[in-house]
Amino acid sequence: MIAQVRAELLKVRSTRTTLGLLLGMIALILLFSLLTGLLSKTGGLSSEEDQRQLLSLGSLAGVFSALAGVLLVTSEYRFGTIRPTFLFTPARSRVLGAKLAAGLLAGLVFGVIGESVGFAIGYALLSARGISFVLSASNVTLLILGTFAGTALWGGIGVGFGALVRNQVGAVIGLLAWGFIVDNLLFGLVPSVGRLTPTRAQQALIGLKTEHLLSPTAGGIVLIAWVVGLLILGMPLVTRRDVT
Repeated sequence: MIAQVRAELLKVRSTRTTLGLLLGMIALILLFSLLTGLLSKTGGLSSEEDQRQLLSLGSLAGVFSALAGVLLVTSEYRFGTIRPTFLFTPARSRVLGAKLAAGLLAGLVFGVIGESVGFAIGYALLSARGISFVLSASNVTLLILGTFAGTALWGGIGVGFGALVRNQVGAVIGLLAWGFIVDNLLFGLVPSVGRLTPTRAQQALIGLKTEHLLSPTAGGIVLIAWVVGLLILGMPLVTRRDVT
């Protein structure tokens, strides 16, 4: 199993797509951090929640982590490399388990890089504008560790979603539509249901105080449940469907 995980991690490291996702993630976090930090009025960055919102922009790494997880599965079906993978490891459940482990680890790396960039830029902007930093050490710890954990779990969500929808284009479009449209609509129209979506669960995990969000602990549990649920649904499809 360890050898299989290493093989999956090698696939993540050696593809230009991963580098493209990393660079795109960094660029987006930089852009959002600069726009928020420079264009917001001083009063709009002075409270704990304002600063938490600014410094949590690194959590955008979750989207890129999920995309990396999706591509970890769907790329093999797209390019036909899934056949030698299954020939080398006939137990398909082990292959999916290795991809999950690789997706979680890759997601953690995305989270560390994304939050490091976002937090550093946000903190620098607050200092440059002479705005007092008001977040407590516990809030900062929750924000950083919650982002790391949430982004890692988004990698697992991507793997599970890729197992369900193995068409690469369909999976990528579906994931983005789900994250940016469906989650927001559900939270806006039916917050009691919308707060259980992965996007809102991650926001809860990092300590945001938006109305209707879950507690940080509950948010983490919901994210784990999404990973497990998608894998349970996707596992039979991976193990039973023919590979063409």
